[in-house]
Amino acid sequence: MGTMSGSDAVVQSLIAEGVDLVFGIPGHHTKHLYGPLMRQDKIRHVLVRHEQGAGYMAIGMAKVTGRPATILSTAGPGALNAATPMGEAYADSVPMLNIMAEDIAEFLYQDRGIVHESKDQFGAFNRLSQWGRQAFSPGEIPGAIHEGLRRLHVHRPRPVVVEIPIDVFSAEGEVALLKAEEHARPAGDATDIERAAELLASAARPLIWAGGGALSSGAWSELAKLAERLNAPVLTSTSGRGAIPDDHPLCVGNLSRYGPVQRLLERADVMLAVGAKFGYLPMGGWTTPIPGRLIQIDIDPEQLGKNYPVEIGIHADARLALQGLLDSLGGPVSERDKWVADARAARAEIEAELARRAPLEWSLLETVRRALPREAIIAADPHLLGYWSRYHLPIYGPRTWLHAHGFGTLGYAYPTALGAKIGAPDRPVVALTGDGGFLFTAQEMATAVQQGLSVPVVIFNDNAFGAIKEDFLKTYDQAYEVDLVNPDFVAFAESFGAVGFRATPETLGETLERALHVEGPSLIDVQVKLVRPLSIA
Repeated sequence: MGTMSGSDAVVQSLIAEGVDLVFGIPGHHTKHLYGPLMRQDKIRHVLVRHEQGAGYMAIGMAKVTGRPATILSTAGPGALNAATPMGEAYADSVPMLNIMAEDIAEFLYQDRGIVHESKDQFGAFNRLSQWGRQAFSPGEIPGAIHEGLRRLHVHRPRPVVVEIPIDVFSAEGEVALLKAEEHARPAGDATDIERAAELLASAARPLIWAGGGALSSGAWSELAKLAERLNAPVLTSTSGRGAIPDDHPLCVGNLSRYGPVQRLLERADVMLAVGAKFGYLPMGGWTTPIPGRLIQIDIDPEQLGKNYPVEIGIHADARLALQGLLDSLGGPVSERDKWVADARAARAEIEAELARRAPLEWSLLETVRRALPREAIIAADPHLLGYWSRYHLPIYGPRTWLHAHGFGTLGYAYPTALGAKIGAPDRPVVALTGDGGFLFTAQEMATAVQQGLSVPVVIFNDNAFGAIKEDFLKTYDQAYEVDLVNPDFVAFAESFGAVGFRATPETLGETLERALHVEGPSLIDVQVKLVRPLSIA
């Protein structure tokens, strides 16, 4: 216990909890915090150009490292600028701590005309978070930060917020710092795990469905071992891609929307779902045929049976539950070779048909993948090639696929890729985006230059919001307000001191390989018109 300011309490609490990186922009309400923050050497601060950039960079860092990421935001407009990435982190289960400033405590929510005043800033962010707390004295700050980080470890890793009024940053008070702790995660009911193991062992045609929870828990090794022990094909969700390599002989991939895999699902007699929520759009409005005998593992007990009925629901960390299943099973199963061959045939049928019907889009996916090392981290916006990538771009390693799937935010890919590079500086990182989406967060190229981040961004440029344009043309035979006046993207990059390239679909591969060897940020402008992924009955 000692006397210190609220600002010192924030900085010293973060250090005590092992936080060594924060993203943010100083503002009027946080200027007192930045004094002690910048006078220490344990925490690195990354200055961004917009609070959305801070949030997306935090998402990238958290996704590739598996550790919680921290952002700092000032009050009012600065705080609300971070709302979109907070929504993305909530939808995609990303562990993020938002330390957010607020107006003078005495005058909160009184509509008194205080600078950056919001009607109910904390209420808005409390709805975007799994948990939030306001600290009205320096002494309350360590406990709030400690509890927020605890929840990120033991609950579904959705964001938390700690809000601190401007006068509390400068106030002095008695503060007791707390030490970082290891927090136990739920391992699942032993009886349920035994039942699940028996059901999987006795199944004739089992399937495994790996969602994002398999990655956030670090369960990829256990997942592969279990699939191999059971000789069971593995499907993934969009957020679960990389939980098993796409070239693993048991991997079917993220193909449940296609007819050949839907017919496979209809024949399956047991499914094990690992950290998968079965959302509305990817499940075709919940028309995708999930086997009636469903075993579901999830860190969030409210997800068990929410979208499809379960026979066995296991509230557990995915890695711990899968290890429990491995411990409960006997030796490997070999009599499912025909079932595995059927799964491989379904995938091969889909890929051959799409390569035939969409040669441009398919060749671009092949070009990008060939140019990238196997361990490369790929961040993709929800744009036309991003939609193709979520199903068909081969992903070979865990935490190497970053995509704004749950919230679907444009402008996600570039700053998320920058955060990934900060979190994994020795790994190649690339951002894939469209021209419209890139301009949502293009100013973060200044951050990339200032931080010396060697991240190429590939812009698939059709001078339009291409996906919406396609939808309008199909629905109305007319496109409304989707055509764009774009800058010269190469000149744009060069104006920041980055390197710009122009490429065609034919030269993209060699250009991307060159960009990966550039010291510092680079941009590749590819003029191309694409279509949405095609369906296969």
